[in-house]
Amino acid sequence: MRQYISLAAILVCLSHSLHAQHWKWEAGLSNTSYSFQTSTGQQTNFMKPNGGVHIGFAYNKEIIDTTAMISKFSKSSIFFSNNKKLAKVVSFFRYEVGLNLTQLNAVGDVQNRQLSYQTSFGGLHLGFGPEVKIYRGFSLAIQGKFSPMKMINGIQQRDMNYFSLSQDPSFSKVQLFYGYNIAIHKRLADKTSVFFSYDVMSTVNKAQTGKSNLNFEPSIISIGLKVSQF
Repeated sequence: MRQYISLAAILVCLSHSLHAQHWKWEAGLSNTSYSFQTSTGQQTNFMKPNGGVHIGFAYNKEIIDTTAMISKFSKSSIFFSNNKKLAKVVSFFRYEVGLNLTQLNAVGDVQNRQLSYQTSFGGLHLGFGPEVKIYRGFSLAIQGKFSPMKMINGIQQRDMNYFSLSQDPSFSKVQLFYGYNIAIHKRLADKTSVFFSYDVMSTVNKAQTGKSNLNFEPSIISIGLKVSQF
């Protein structure tokens, strides 16, 4: 359902010519759980979360800019002028398209052998949700997110031996992440804000009979800068 919401948001946004737009830069830390199921269907718990780095850049835009609509005479402008309450609600919603680089790392041990996974994933993300002013320059934003990502580099360490993960299908294929983001924004100036955000994401790789299955469940804490243009 979340991927359909994100797609619908993009289609709506492409149908409007808007003025308010925002660019966001962020950096933070990721903490990733590996959910691993063996080929016999047994859920294991020998992997533990390990920290990593996250950086991202995004373009963020309102679906409807009520200020810009005042001077327009399109059908949509007339419709929302006659439905001001609906226009007010819709004006809270924004869509976002961005690029991100995230490390999804984990450590563990099995049968007295030390394991460590160091991986870097890059990709894009699509987001959609409201941003509402709450108090004296502060605003709260909530987004549903969809993010296809591909491993750029990955190494598995077993004791003192190192192995590339580039040929391991559990890591090398494109991973589809779903989740949400919550962010607190603080306006510093007319067109500049800082924000603190928290992401919760997970993959949904379905288990197949007789095959092992791995899902990633990262949580990300970031701080960032948002610059606006009107």
